[in-house]
Order: sequence, then structure tokens, then C-alpha cells
Amino acid sequence: MSDTTQILQLPGAQLESIEQSGDSLTLHFSQVHLVQEMEGTFQDSLWTQAVRLTVGGMELTGQLPGCPCEISGGDLVNNIFTYRDHAPLPIDWHGDTRCKLTVAGSDTSFTIDGTSMQLEQIDHPRYIKHIDK
Repeated sequence: MSDTTQILQLPGAQLESIEQSGDSLTLHFSQVHLVQEMEGTFQDSLWTQAVRLTVGGMELTGQLPGCPCEISGGDLVNNIFTYRDHAPLPIDWHGDTRCKLTVAGSDTSFTIDGTSMQLEQIDHPRYIKHIDK
């Protein structure tokens, strides 16, 4: 039996809406790419799925973008670990967290610092293709 890991890809993510409730900010993505890495194989697989990313205890730096928009990349930070343009799943982080995203086709970026970050996968992922390692 081989081990599998799911990796969230930020470039190309479709940000549909942003919702604030108290000190939490939720980013609703209609589509993100997920790479399923399989140990001991010559190929991984690429999937797409809708997700919600919630940052609790948040503090916003910068201007939130108009939605919908496409994300060109960014950083997700879990305490001392910084993931550039990707992050391993599941995301259920506590402590010093950060979500810094850049909007495609512009210089617009925003940073959400927080004390927790959770990612909720919505519905089922849809297969796109296999990709060579």
C-alpha cells in the first residue's frame, strides 16, 4: 500500500466571495487545484474542488479584492512553516497562521494573520488528469 498526500495549489484558484463574521474571515473558493501525490508511482493526479478557507482571530493587512477573482499565488503559514503557492492537506492549524494572497493580473495582495486556519473541502473533488512527476 502506498502513501498518498494531497497538496492544495494556490495559483489559478478562483476566489468567489469573502465573508467576515466577528474575528473570522472565510474565503470561498469555487475552484482550487489539488495534486494527489502517490508514493512509489511515476505519476500524480490533478483534481479540482470547491473549498472554504477560514482564518480565526484574524487581522487584515491590505485591501480585500473584488470578487470573483483569480489568485496568482501566495503564502500559507503554519507557525514556523511557510508554504509558497501550495500547502499540504488537511489544514487545521492553530498558533501563528497567515494567508497572503496575490490577485492575478494586478498588484493587489492582502494578508490575513490569525490564530487558526481551517480548510473545508466542499462536495467531491473532480479528476482532471494524471501528471508526470
